[in-house]
Amino acid sequence: MSTPTPPTPRLPNEPTSSPAVASESLGHNPPSDGGAHQSPSPVLERLRAGRPNGGASKGTTPDDSTAATVRPSASETSRPVTPAAAPGSAARVATGRAGETGSAILRGVRSWDPDLVRRIVVTVVVIGATLGTVNAAGAFGGQDIRETPIGTFDPGATLLSVAAPAPYLWPVIGVGLLAYTTHQWLPSQRRSPRHRGLGWIVVAALLVTLGWVLAVQQAMPTASLAMIGVLVVLLLGSLRWLNHYPAQTRTEGRLVDAPLGLFLGWAGVTFAVHTAAVLTVRDVDWLGWGAQRWALIAVVLLTLAAMAVCMTDRGRIAVAVAVVWGLACMVPERLIGDLQSNPVAFAAGLGAFVLIISAGSRRHRVDHAYRRELRARQMATVAPIDFHDDGEPAETRL
Repeated sequence: MSTPTPPTPRLPNEPTSSPAVASESLGHNPPSDGGAHQSPSPVLERLRAGRPNGGASKGTTPDDSTAATVRPSASETSRPVTPAAAPGSAARVATGRAGETGSAILRGVRSWDPDLVRRIVVTVVVIGATLGTVNAAGAFGGQDIRETPIGTFDPGATLLSVAAPAPYLWPVIGVGLLAYTTHQWLPSQRRSPRHRGLGWIVVAALLVTLGWVLAVQQAMPTASLAMIGVLVVLLLGSLRWLNHYPAQTRTEGRLVDAPLGLFLGWAGVTFAVHTAAVLTVRDVDWLGWGAQRWALIAVVLLTLAAMAVCMTDRGRIAVAVAVVWGLACMVPERLIGDLQSNPVAFAAGLGAFVLIISAGSRRHRVDHAYRRELRARQMATVAPIDFHDDGEPAETRL
């Protein structure tokens, strides 16, 4: 009698569809044995809960709907979504780029060396002003400023007009300004605080000078009178700057202070002469005092102003020389010229003499005080001399 073998467990057949389809088929097709409603197994419940919400649409199989749900790749999920360009976005982008370009240019400009920029600008303006002055004299075929209808440089126009050689001081001033331009390029002067403020004042003064020349050539009395006044104010500002930062060497004084002093003195003389010419052209006689009385007042005021300027610092000899040159050139024209006036000639000669004396005395007093101070400092380091020291002890002498 053989021992019965236990039956081997039978594995279920491999499903031919997905668990979702099987669950649906079980849910929609109840068992055919007509028994009571059976609750689905826990496995089917978990499968049904894991089924996606968006099922297959009508007319498509579950396999098709599952295949249509494709997970995006990592590169696609990390790629930012660019919104649609709104109207006017191109203009805003262009404006933003222009602003960035302007900012880059501004940063580049701020990175420039201000001392280098100042030296270059001063050099260009001085050379241009020199050529413009030469052209104003008719050297390049332009209109000669001495032949303008205003008559500033006409020796017989007014009682303050100067002789014909007087305007030749302009070339001397031009050569001095070229020397000043060369001096500021020296290694020891490139970053000098004295030149940092002085250079821009000189640039402004030369540009105003060119504007005055053009206004005189175009016969514009009011504009030219205003410009020559502004020129005098700018040069007085340069003198104040020079007094605040005195020259350290005699060479610096000759190359910087002397040309600007000549420029200021001659600008003052030109202001007086040009004012008289403009008032004569416009036929202005204030208070009815006459041309001679006003000419005397102008000579006195010019002399007093020049004395006040020359009494600053060590005595501005260059300013005195320029004004004395202008006053001296008035004397022969008032004595033997077309418009003769002995009182004006005497006042001009006396003013030149007083101005030279005042400027020279100021220089002498300042130099004498400097020598005394230097001697006092030297004597302070020397031990006092004992005239009773004969080699004996002090107790013995007592």
